[in-house]
Amino acid sequence: MPHYSPESVLDPDSASCPIVGLAIDTRAHASDWHAHRRTQLLYQAEGGVTLFLSDRVGQLAPLQAAWLPAGCTHRTAMHGKFAYRSLYFDVQAYPGLPAEPLILDVNPLLRALILRVTDWSADAVLSLAQTRIVETLLDELAAAPAAPMHLPMPRDRRLAPIASELLANPACPLSLEDWAGRVGASSRTLERLFQAETGLSFARWRTQSRLLAARARLAEGMSVTAVAHAVGYGSDSAFIAMYRRIYGESPGRKR
Repeated sequence: MPHYSPESVLDPDSASCPIVGLAIDTRAHASDWHAHRRTQLLYQAEGGVTLFLSDRVGQLAPLQAAWLPAGCTHRTAMHGKFAYRSLYFDVQAYPGLPAEPLILDVNPLLRALILRVTDWSADAVLSLAQTRIVETLLDELAAAPAAPMHLPMPRDRRLAPIASELLANPACPLSLEDWAGRVGASSRTLERLFQAETGLSFARWRTQSRLLAARARLAEGMSVTAVAHAVGYGSDSAFIAMYRRIYGESPGRKR
């Protein structure tokens, strides 16, 4: 399996093979904003990744993958020790791929297929056997449980500094009334704008942003108690209850 560092990774858009796989194992790393001409499947094998799109934010836990259509501008923040495997699909060779960013659950068969493709040369001509593997891979991807990137980002100039601060500092205690005086709009206006631009109330958006941060810290190996306080919860029990309500599992569960 060809392994790369984030600084020396090859350009998958310049490869001749219609599907290219990359394996990267390293420690904390953040990429700049970028896009690919190919569609990318970013599979998280170990550690946590926060994925930023122009209009939303998502969090990948181990055994999940992000589907990023060709031309989708994004950046990533990798947390702690991490390992990911990326596949890049030539959209001319594989027409009809999903056109929306998604987060997918990766079952053992899909994982094995992803790892198989990362063994292949980026400039090889696919054999008949490899072509059949890709066909099976695409079938498994189509059947995988999928969810949208679930934290929409507001774009209004008054909301942008609020969202940025809450993502950078999830324990920020400022209320919407506190923010009103800082950004030059009433709390009622800010609440209306949050609902209109994200489909979420301010309180709901803040809760989801905190849980995104919590998933990243849990993937780094932090304890549930440390994570709960780091993202602004006064007690473990309150954090665990909210986490379970949103994600359907305990934050202490090992994926």
